[in-house]
Amino acid sequence: MKKVLLLCMAVISFISTSSCSDDDNSNNGGGNNNSAGFTWRENDPNGAVNQAAAATFNTQSNTLIATAADGTTLFEINLSGSAAAAYTLSSSGANMFTYTGENPFFVAEGGTVTITSNANNKISGTYEAFRTGNGLTRLYGTFTDVPVN
Repeated sequence: MKKVLLLCMAVISFISTSSCSDDDNSNNGGGNNNSAGFTWRENDPNGAVNQAAAATFNTQSNTLIATAADGTTLFEINLSGSAAAAYTLSSSGANMFTYTGENPFFVAEGGTVTITSNANNKISGTYEAFRTGNGLTRLYGTFTDVPVN
């Protein structure tokens, strides 16, 4: 009887320590996603949230790259600096924003990238980019704790 009771306690202990936790960083679509990574919304600041598979920030070129699961570049954001500040976007110059998920590519004519933090080898911030025309004309998003290298 003691062996059965001991076995039951071991099983319950195992189940309770290996169950799901509330720190799941996955994005099930929609809602705010405050986890690490790179997110965007198309045309509507309250629209469905999309998330890149990976993102990195290169300090030598001040470039933020967000990629799809297959490694292809989705976003390339070139900035004139990496300090916490607001960077005004244009279609030419030091602060440029390109989204390759559109054909032809979405090249921002204006907008702002705001770096809110660049510390401990991680960079965070927000962006709003726009262009004129039909279809996709605005992108809104965040980058949170993106690795800096």
